[in-house]
Amino acid sequence: MQSNSFLNRLVLYLTDLSSLKIIFIMTFGILLLSILFVYLFAKVFNEEYTQLLFILSVLLPLILTPLVVVLIIKFTKHLRYYKKHLEDEIRKNKEKDLLLYEQARFVVMGEMLANISHQWKQPLNNIDLVILSVKFSQEKSLKEVEKAFDIIESNVEYLAQTVNDFLSFFDKRSYQELHSLESITQEITTISASQLQTYKIDLFIVFEDEKLEEILLASSISQVILNLISNAKDALIAQEKEDKKITLSFSFEKEYIQIECCDSGDGVDKEISQKIFDPYFTTKPKTRGTGLGLYMSKQIVFTIFEGSIDVDSKRPSCFVVKIPFGKNCKMEKR
Repeated sequence: MQSNSFLNRLVLYLTDLSSLKIIFIMTFGILLLSILFVYLFAKVFNEEYTQLLFILSVLLPLILTPLVVVLIIKFTKHLRYYKKHLEDEIRKNKEKDLLLYEQARFVVMGEMLANISHQWKQPLNNIDLVILSVKFSQEKSLKEVEKAFDIIESNVEYLAQTVNDFLSFFDKRSYQELHSLESITQEITTISASQLQTYKIDLFIVFEDEKLEEILLASSISQVILNLISNAKDALIAQEKEDKKITLSFSFEKEYIQIECCDSGDGVDKEISQKIFDPYFTTKPKTRGTGLGLYMSKQIVFTIFEGSIDVDSKRPSCFVVKIPFGKNCKMEKR
């Protein structure tokens, strides 16, 4: 600890000095060491300590040390410059990624608002019908009134749960909170159900291992899966398939969990399979695609989960996400 403290003080002291002072101190120090080392070397090996050895032990440090120190100082300045330049670039890239991330979330928010309007129509209509039924009924038994209130209560609970799901999705504070796969898939189903029903697309969720019930994931995985579902939905709509189906499957491996999102469409062309994760790259019309969904999905999987996402080479209509176990993917033993 004391040696580390001494070195830290020495480094701070040297950084405060001018280049000339550093050259002088280093040269003087190495000169003394050189004279002492040559003298001890001669004594150890029983060699005569001649005037020539003394002159060499003085001249070499005086000539070489300033040159070496100057080169080191220049190299250090270059390193500082490139370090600062690199830090600026990293900061700019982080700001750019943050902006892209916010844009992607606003795009998803637009779809979410459309989903809310779809999902609220039916329960609100149910509540309205029950209220009208109670209001215009001449004779209602207590049991029938209680039943009517139960219907209203269940629909109100559904509306509240829908709002909670959407708020949870957009709450940055909970973005890395761990949730069970069951709650995550429930949230995904709630958010995507209405739009999929509008286009008559069936969503199937498959758990291939009982151990998956013990898995906890950061809630940010919801955006990744929703982006994949949205991408599959748009592909099925564009291809005008009759049998429109999306299958979301979860499987358990030794060191990671695997998530597959497959659709009954034609899949991704090999020519663009490496480009689809680039920002702003999209094959959709400008009014329907921003090219941010898959890019942000890859960023989330890579930065938050340290995992991977890609198109299955053998099944071009399948996206495969691999998430290794770590701080944002854990198994909770029950």
